[in-house]
Amino acid sequence: MDDCDLRDVSYQKLDCGYGSQWELMDDLFAWLDLRIYLFYKHHQWLGPKNDMRNMLGLVVSREEFEHNLLKASQVGLAAQLDGEEAAELAASRTAIQMRLGRTEGEFPLLSLFRRCKLDEFGQDCVALAYAASLDKKYEKLLAYLQDDITQKWPTASLAAQLFLPVENTMEEYLSRFSRRDTFTGLFDRERLTAGQLVLRETVLEFLSTGTVAPLPGIRLFDGGTEKPGEPLVTGQETARRLDLVFGEPGERVISLTGGPGCGKLFHVKHMFGRRRERCVFADLSCEQPAERAREAVLIARLTQACVCFFHMETKDAEGKLLPPDEGLVQEILDMEPAHEKVLFLSQLPLRARLRQLTVEVEVPDTTETDRVRLFRAFLGNTGLGDGLTAEELAAKFRFSPRQIALACRQAAGLARLEGWGAIPSREMHRCCYGQVVHKLGELATQVRPAFTWDDVVMPADQKKLLQHAVSHIKYRHKVYSQWGFEKKIAYGRGLSILFAGVPGTGKTMCAQIIANELNMEMYKINISQIVSKYIGETEKNLQAVFTEAKRSNCVLFFDECDALFGKRSEVKDAHDRNANVEVAYLLQQIEEYDGVCVLATNLIGNIDEAFMRRITYVVRFPFPDPAMRAEIYRRTIPRSAPLSDDIDWAFLAEKFELSGGHIKNIVLSAAFLAAQEGESIGMSHLLRAAVGEMKKNDIVVVREELREYADLLD
Repeated sequence: MDDCDLRDVSYQKLDCGYGSQWELMDDLFAWLDLRIYLFYKHHQWLGPKNDMRNMLGLVVSREEFEHNLLKASQVGLAAQLDGEEAAELAASRTAIQMRLGRTEGEFPLLSLFRRCKLDEFGQDCVALAYAASLDKKYEKLLAYLQDDITQKWPTASLAAQLFLPVENTMEEYLSRFSRRDTFTGLFDRERLTAGQLVLRETVLEFLSTGTVAPLPGIRLFDGGTEKPGEPLVTGQETARRLDLVFGEPGERVISLTGGPGCGKLFHVKHMFGRRRERCVFADLSCEQPAERAREAVLIARLTQACVCFFHMETKDAEGKLLPPDEGLVQEILDMEPAHEKVLFLSQLPLRARLRQLTVEVEVPDTTETDRVRLFRAFLGNTGLGDGLTAEELAAKFRFSPRQIALACRQAAGLARLEGWGAIPSREMHRCCYGQVVHKLGELATQVRPAFTWDDVVMPADQKKLLQHAVSHIKYRHKVYSQWGFEKKIAYGRGLSILFAGVPGTGKTMCAQIIANELNMEMYKINISQIVSKYIGETEKNLQAVFTEAKRSNCVLFFDECDALFGKRSEVKDAHDRNANVEVAYLLQQIEEYDGVCVLATNLIGNIDEAFMRRITYVVRFPFPDPAMRAEIYRRTIPRSAPLSDDIDWAFLAEKFELSGGHIKNIVLSAAFLAAQEGESIGMSHLLRAAVGEMKKNDIVVVREELREYADLLD
């Protein structure tokens, strides 16, 4: 071959296939080197006998300039070969094809050719670009052939000249690089726009390893070798429907919808685990979702996987959730994913008019029974202490499966770390509240429960009624689920308690006791932030409160609730109509709320009658009698506080007819008086504080009425 002896393909091994991809690449290198040499031979600027040997554009002689003017327009290499050269080139390719026909295994390069459905020209272009990335020798060769010392990668123009069939034109094949299809998707888009053929990093990784490692927002899940992680405890009906829809022949767009953390991704992984198939998961919550989707479609095609896109929903300027963008969905489908099924996961259903058949599968929110099973499954062998049960947790926390899993893992991890035999109730609740995400703090004030049953003084009947109300949550699962009352009572399953009594009788204290007894967070609703003079704003604020309350799994406390739940009046003007609408809407929200709601009022007579029907328990707080007042005095003073022996509790309780709130003020004021005087809390301090509290309420205390204790005021 003139002045150059090239390495040949392995003709002596035609009776056996290739043992490895590298052995195949060795023959492809030899075939490619022959083609490059023939191109060089026929495309030198002044022919093979020129002594200048082309200075790569750095020097242009007169002869070279004239030669290029007279040279014919670009044509493919095949059209310029003589018979012997064409036969030699064809023989080398035939030898490779013969060995490929006897090859039993399938190498990544061959898999790429087949899965991307590349024709001979496309395969040759990929082989050229792959060779350029593997062997640095091609950098100088390509720069020389392209007359540019900086052009170290093959260009679309060079590839078209090297591999153009005889019967086709350059324009026809150059136009293939301007399309956006499976073939051009194998190359780096920016470099291809500049005319260079550089394989994408994903393609290079697949050609080298046969798979693709996880990328930001993209992961390949292999159901044949991987497990989803956790067992499918609930949602068997959803799994059955998903299997049915996916198993039907033909192209389908499967839209899986449901709230955050409901298990959409988990269900899809389990389905591919059951089918022992692969799936590429792509998170589209990024700045360029279309580009990430294109990368995921490419990976799915290379690995023969289905593709599943999640986090498809978007938000508007106000933070409102929007359904998946129709333009993005259609753009993804136009990328022509290799698998006939494409999955889209979002919180809201697709609202797009697609050319493909779309099937929607909804993942419902967890029921209380589901949550019981999930808590038991994720806790495993780790027990719960203090009488806490999975049923009670399921009633309190309307969690998604993901939230339950995270809370249980954290609690079980703490139990192992601390060496607990069982998880304490308070720690389990703390781990659960760690999974709560809400904005209730913007609409209400969190109250830290500080009281227990030992702190409250009230009649035994009212106290039993309160304890009975607490059991409403603890035994809710047994009554509604196990005993079947959920079939009879479709709504209104929440716990609503109305506290009625004059100020200072312990309504707020008992609300804290309930929250403390249930180990639940408590939020006090600020009426001033709810009520608005603008029509419709109050309802909007109420909806926000109850929506966030459902997410927070807390105790809602409405103080002075008669301001919101007042009686509806006769409609005489637009103001009356609007006020009645507000009350009606609030009644509806209370009835539909599934959590714990405590309301307090000083004027129970002002409460609308329809509201009373929706209340689970009404607890009336009577004004304390002398015996109760004496007990309140004793319980309000901490055990660690120093007390004098001269205190007459009976006299204080009998003489000063005050509520528990006033007594609290008296005790606290007396404590500061004693601290100021450096003494223990005595009768003198309590008496002076009590007289001061009476004066504050415009009640005059006659000195003679204090009998033997009158001198203590001096």
